[in-house]
Formats: sequence, structure tokens, C-alpha cells
Amino acid sequence: MKVFGKLINILLIVMLLITSFMIVEAKMKDLPPTIFGHQVYYVLSGSMEPTIKTGSIILVKKRTKQTKITTDEIITFKMPYNEQILVTHRIIGIINNNEQLFYTTKGDANPVKDPWIIDENSIVSVYSGVTIPFIGHIYKEIHNNFTIYFLLIILSFILISYGIRLIKKQ
Repeated sequence: MKVFGKLINILLIVMLLITSFMIVEAKMKDLPPTIFGHQVYYVLSGSMEPTIKTGSIILVKKRTKQTKITTDEIITFKMPYNEQILVTHRIIGIINNNEQLFYTTKGDANPVKDPWIIDENSIVSVYSGVTIPFIGHIYKEIHNNFTIYFLLIILSFILISYGIRLIKKQ
């Protein structure tokens, strides 16, 4: 039974190290972290509640040319008047204008549709249906604060040394 416990500890340490590495690497490249092929975003506002709660992290699949997007799908897109801002809302309508697609969107908690129409090139990703509540608050601090990166690196070294000690005890 002790071997099983040690194996679980080592597995958890490896997972934490990999996750820390992915976060640091993404920050250095100024990209969102990726887990199992899905990008990770944190939710800042309540516009999609109760479907997606404020402070959650969501996993999204990066949009490709082959991605079929339908009405009622939740997407992340670049804000029309500021492409640095990403918004995650639901598609409520699709407009086909000479074979070019445009989308109307709305946050689930918002009483009216968004005041813009977005084109298909503005869509960054499609919501995968996975939400992890409350972790977004922590993720936001990690993503925005270099001190947290430094602490993650120190924690990684501590965990590596702990893992090495566990292996040596065997």
C-alpha cells in the first residue's frame, strides 16, 4: 500500500510540474495556457451566468477553418472595436451575406443581444463545455503577477526534491 501512495504522490508532483511549466511557457509567449489541446480562459464578468459563473475557468477549442459553428453555440471572439479584448457569448443568429458568415451574439444573463455583428474571422475558439468554478480567480492572479511565477518555480523545485527523496527511500 505504501508503494501505491508513493506512486500517487509522484504522479501528483509530475502533474503539478507540467501544469506549472505550461502556465509559465504560455505567459512567456503571451498566449493562454493549453491543456490537452484546449485553451484555458478565465471568466471576468457575469454575462454568461448561470451557464458560466464569474471567476470560473473554461476550456475552449481553438477555431479552425473546418470548425462548424451553429446557433446556440458558445464562442470566444475578438471584440469588434478592440481586438485585444476577448468575449465569450452565445450565438443567437447567423447571417449569410454572399457566402460570408456573420454572427449575432448575446450573453445568457444579458437582457438584450450584443450591439455588434461579428464576422467569422473574429471567432477565436468554441467553448468545449468544461467549466471549473472559482479557479479563475487564482488563475487570473497567476497569469497577471510575475511574483506568482517565481513562487511556482520555487514550488516546482521543492516538489522535485521531495519526489527525489521519495524515490531514494524506495
